[in-house]
Amino acid sequence: MHKVLSVGSASVDIKAFSYQEDIRNAYREGTIDLVPGGVARGMAINLKQLGFESAICSVVGNDIFGEYIRTALDAAKVNTQLLKTSQSGTTALFSVMGAQGGPASCVYSNSVLQEIRLDQSVRSFIAQNGIDTIVLDSNLSMETLGEFYRLKQESILNGAQPLFIFQNATSPDIAKKSLQWAPLIDLFAANEFEAAAILETRPGPDHITADRFREIGFNNFIITFGAEGVLVSLNGKTWIEKAYKPAAVVDTIGAGDAFAAGFLFGLLNGKAEKTCIRYGLACARETIATRDTVCGFLTAEFLENYPYAQN
Repeated sequence: MHKVLSVGSASVDIKAFSYQEDIRNAYREGTIDLVPGGVARGMAINLKQLGFESAICSVVGNDIFGEYIRTALDAAKVNTQLLKTSQSGTTALFSVMGAQGGPASCVYSNSVLQEIRLDQSVRSFIAQNGIDTIVLDSNLSMETLGEFYRLKQESILNGAQPLFIFQNATSPDIAKKSLQWAPLIDLFAANEFEAAAILETRPGPDHITADRFREIGFNNFIITFGAEGVLVSLNGKTWIEKAYKPAAVVDTIGAGDAFAAGFLFGLLNGKAEKTCIRYGLACARETIATRDTVCGFLTAEFLENYPYAQN
């Protein structure tokens, strides 16, 4: 059984959506959901549900939101030994406002995540618990990202089994942070907007985009393009898959992380490339259908028996 440590954001997400056209300074009726969020939190829970031993390394505030996140992670049986409580910062918040006929607008406050460091307590946890896979999001400071990639380099130099590192681009404004470590990244994930920020041009689900990511140094990567589909590259081979249904959604917070979790589950268990993609599509599709950022019934058995012909 693989043992995974997810490092990065654990936040509270405020998700608002209006079916009315987005007009500046307008008041309009819609829906608002307050749910636990964050890339590291979502990946940790998804991978736990899929059967891995899963832990999280993050920081929350000493406030009601921090307790809300910690309680939910404990209920999901994710190891929270490295979920620290800041004495000065407040829990990370992420808000997204979507409206009919326009792009979503996002605002976040996550400075508390700069307190995440690869200190001796984290190093000891990785060694003592036999962690073999690290999930990183780009909310980490450059110093902390560098510390984790140096840890992988150390394991290689010492002749040990190197850590498998999955890196999430996370958002367009910070998508480039991990590019200098691209050759050390075992699997990279981005959406179309993050990919555009990296390439500085509008990408598409095509071989040109795949080639440009390989030129940067990425070998294995996933890029989701909403209704246009999913681009997957593994070991020099490229797959361009149809979009997961339903594709016509605005508020899909959590779907990309779910795809990555399902794909990673298949990859780490030695499944065929097509099977990994199917697992990812199934996880994304079911997560879209929920009001939460994690679908509560995703399990290994569920993926094995999923009616993939419906995708």
